Amino acid sequence: MTKDQWLAARQQIPDGAKEPWTAMLWLADLLLLTLAWNLWLADSLVLKVPGLLLAGFATVQIYLILHEALHGAAAQNRRLNDFIGHCSGWLIALPFLVRRRFHMAHHTWTAHPLNDPENRGMIEKFSVMTKKQERTLEFIWKHWIPMIAANHFLLNWRAPFIARAKGDDSPRLLKEIRFARLYLLGYLALAAVAWSQGHLLDLLLFYLIVWVFLFFMVELLNLPHHAEAPLLAKDAERLQFWEQDQVSHDCKSLPVWSRFVILNFNLHIVHHAFPSVPWYRLPEVNRLLHEQEVGHEPSQVHEWAFARENRRRPLLQLMGHFFDRRG
Repeated sequence: MTKDQWLAARQQIPDGAKEPWTAMLWLADLLLLTLAWNLWLADSLVLKVPGLLLAGFATVQIYLILHEALHGAAAQNRRLNDFIGHCSGWLIALPFLVRRRFHMAHHTWTAHPLNDPENRGMIEKFSVMTKKQERTLEFIWKHWIPMIAANHFLLNWRAPFIARAKGDDSPRLLKEIRFARLYLLGYLALAAVAWSQGHLLDLLLFYLIVWVFLFFMVELLNLPHHAEAPLLAKDAERLQFWEQDQVSHDCKSLPVWSRFVILNFNLHIVHHAFPSVPWYRLPEVNRLLHEQEVGHEPSQVHEWAFARENRRRPLLQLMGHFFDRRG
């Protein structure tokens, strides 16, 4: 993609959130989650199973709407956007402020080995891994255990406290820690209410099942977009938005699934080129670029086929050769 092609599309696509569709979808997902909880409390297994299915669907979309809020694309009003972000982050245990800081750095420094926190974290893990840990990692990968996503969530909780312990007392970091503590107080309050109603164990089991499913989906949706993309040199300048199609991939669109379940998350090239454009406008941006005959590689297979094919390969072969520095 050239800068002129990027600018031509940029002029035709409004920036940020101009319509209320994401906020309305978020409210609908909250209602679905409430319905799912009530079905889970029913005595009948016939109702519990659809309750879990509804909860899984709603939680995946809440994760994706959190992603919209990271880019300021969940609502036109900044306070409402951040409110949606914090509530979504609290529901899925992913701190909004820390996640926003990491994710914005990922977009700014995509494919950089040090300044992209996604790459930096992988390099730090791979470079100290023993052979035994490598075998454990490959076992986890081939058996579809979503440990990569679990570690990703955990890192977002630990990062501000680790930085504080190293002496960072910046206002931004202290704000992240305050909100993390508020999240924890919210969980304690929710547990107390559930315990008083005699449903604490129900809540813990419900949340555990849905959370593991979410981890599975996070890996399914995120891993294809930068797998086997080369890293930049350590001293490289950051890629401009119109250059990031070199290091990101699309996934093939599937009817219903791509637009109405994962909210066009598969259109990752246009998302990196226009990160503040909301999910419901990404197909239009994609169409505009194709009309200009932008010469990026055709879409990969869809997410399910990517996972099915690549879970059979060693993880180090798929992406680790970019990160493993032990040699």
